[in-house]
Amino acid sequence: MADEFRKTAATGSPEEIRKASSELELAEWRRTNRFCGCCGAEMKPHADAAERAFVCPSCGYAAYPRIAPAVIALVTKGDKALLQRNTHYKGAAWTLVAGFVDPGENLEEAVRREIREEASIEVADIRYAGSQTWPYPSNIMIGFRAEYAEGELKPDGAEVVESGWFGRGNLPQIPQPGSIARKMIDAWLADCGGSARFPG
Repeated sequence: MADEFRKTAATGSPEEIRKASSELELAEWRRTNRFCGCCGAEMKPHADAAERAFVCPSCGYAAYPRIAPAVIALVTKGDKALLQRNTHYKGAAWTLVAGFVDPGENLEEAVRREIREEASIEVADIRYAGSQTWPYPSNIMIGFRAEYAEGELKPDGAEVVESGWFGRGNLPQIPQPGSIARKMIDAWLADCGGSARFPG
């Protein structure tokens, strides 16, 4: 189902993408809430059919669909953008810094931390750039733009194996259309004065 969603995200209408994402996320919610996380009893649908929840008949715990927020950031330094190659990313594509929001963090703090951890640099002028449902399995990707502030670019060597600053004329292979990473890269290219030729 995940591969089918990637195809839908690349070519589908906004409504088709929303529907496919919702179906995937709700299927995952149903799969992981068959039994109560507090006492282990079998969960039952909420008595009110309009209420999207499972309820434990033993202890009363209610499980609603939950979304895990993740941030993704396009960092620029002059006319160049930071791209990186991750160990978990399929194929040879380079992408943007991204990661989950930690408990107690706001979104901007998560952006700074992820960039610091993955690229060893500091950023400024963090600003919202858009969002996208990302049902892998139940996430929302929240995009930001940021400007390089200081530090020497260095991949962490564990999650990120290569990092670099790339301009319009020397982009590596980037994510396929449909992902928020690609949309943010395309928007940055448009800000730079047009599209560019690149693999991917």
